[in-house]
Amino acid sequence: MDQTAYLAISGRHVFITGAAGSIGSQAVREFLDQGCNVTAHDLSPVQLQTSETDRLHTVTGDISDEDSIKSCMEQAQQRFGPIDILIANAGIADESQAYPIWDLPVDIWDKNYRTNARGTFLTIKHFLRAAKSAQENQGGRELDNLAIVITGSEYTKEAGYSDYASGKAGLQYGLIQGLKNETVRLNRKARVNAVAYGPENVARAMAFLASHRVAGHISGQCISVEGGIDGRLVWKENEVVNTSDLSVSSSVQMIPQSMPKPPRNKIRVAVSIDLDAVSGWLGTGYSPDNVLADYSAGFFAARVGVPRLLNMLKRVGIANKVTWFIPGHSAESFPQEVQQVVESGCEVGLHGYAHEGAYSLTVQQERDILEKCIEIATKITGKRPVGYHASLTDHDCHPFFAPRRPPLQPIDYTKPASSWMHPIPSSSSLDQNISSDCRPLVEVPCNYYMEDMTPMQFLPHVHNSQGYVDVRVIEQMWRDRFLWIREHESEPIFAMLMHPDTSGMAHVIGMVERMIRWLQSWGEDEVEFMQTGEIARWWKEENLRK
Repeated sequence: MDQTAYLAISGRHVFITGAAGSIGSQAVREFLDQGCNVTAHDLSPVQLQTSETDRLHTVTGDISDEDSIKSCMEQAQQRFGPIDILIANAGIADESQAYPIWDLPVDIWDKNYRTNARGTFLTIKHFLRAAKSAQENQGGRELDNLAIVITGSEYTKEAGYSDYASGKAGLQYGLIQGLKNETVRLNRKARVNAVAYGPENVARAMAFLASHRVAGHISGQCISVEGGIDGRLVWKENEVVNTSDLSVSSSVQMIPQSMPKPPRNKIRVAVSIDLDAVSGWLGTGYSPDNVLADYSAGFFAARVGVPRLLNMLKRVGIANKVTWFIPGHSAESFPQEVQQVVESGCEVGLHGYAHEGAYSLTVQQERDILEKCIEIATKITGKRPVGYHASLTDHDCHPFFAPRRPPLQPIDYTKPASSWMHPIPSSSSLDQNISSDCRPLVEVPCNYYMEDMTPMQFLPHVHNSQGYVDVRVIEQMWRDRFLWIREHESEPIFAMLMHPDTSGMAHVIGMVERMIRWLQSWGEDEVEFMQTGEIARWWKEENLRK
């Protein structure tokens, strides 16, 4: 069995103190190998040789200074979101000489106590405060894997256990007992354990204790990880092994010396932009009450919103990995702005001519619009477009073949009830039968919950317009959707729909950039930005092969 999948902590945010030391650096590498996002903290700058720079964030500060550790926790959350696991590893051991307690100088005691006792307390305090705040921000939902692992200082024959005389042992054997009972008031599954270690297997012991999946039943314990068999962690999924029955020559498999990187759940992100401009006010956004001020928003979209979005997409490095859906009216009315879009290397799709509602068109009108807009798009891009913006939402994170369905009839209350009490006509059974309904059209779904305009732009004559929703509410909703999809769906897509008139506004575009950078922080091996056409081709090939 893949041992990293067994721990199931991939994607968790781990905060590690004392990360510049030998044990701390081992812990950083171990949790990176487990697929975690790691914030590495130390008093001196943390310098680690690793290729996983997208999942590693370093902060510098003093754990015994409350303002400092609070600030570092805040920086960590801004980078990777809520902190799930705390490795309280920072500590001081005077390795130059091992004093007996009766000869220990007071200044050394004070120095060690400030770091080992006060510093560890402050680290735990602000970790739990951050967890409390994160849970409140997500409506009271508890973090899934809240765990604290406290460690001692590195043990050497020269130093002995001198750090025990300076307060760390008291934390390990005393504070964790109180924390064990306190933390469950904050999070019912929260756990705290300690590792009193020698030179071997320490980082793997930390990872073991951090995992709810394999150590969810362990809390308030101090695990000894030394050179012998006693106290070691035996890696068994289906049984509990009594270490008192084992000898050094036992064949029981120990925690492996090295672990492969965990498999990643690839998430394909589809960022699309509707350049409606003025056309939005002519088609579905038309109202007899529209005035010049309304149409002015369309000019803003093209002349201000487009350049702002293009510059932002270039800053984050995905300008050529998005799809712009451009109505023919916008392409012909704002040729300079549309040319800037084309030159970014993006994909261009269709979006009607004047943002017409397809439900208002005859078949011939729809055909005429498609032919006209294909001609326009081909002329400005040099190639025939392969997609257009539709609104089917049979799924929210997986593409699907466009269904062939008969028209659905509404209830006519002037007729007997028997006239409407029947299921969808049987031809709908063709929906998921690819061999019978082999239409090549692939729908890459988005929906109102993943678009910017409805909640964040005020449209005075549109019934579902809002416009005054805090951008942080929308950002958190998008993040919540991503996290759930990432955890529960296999190879999903994550669609985001923007409009230059909305996301081009000064108070919105910063949030959109922040969201994109947050998605990028998961790493290219887990999150990939793709044009909508690329996603459709990938999905079609995968499903036709099946």
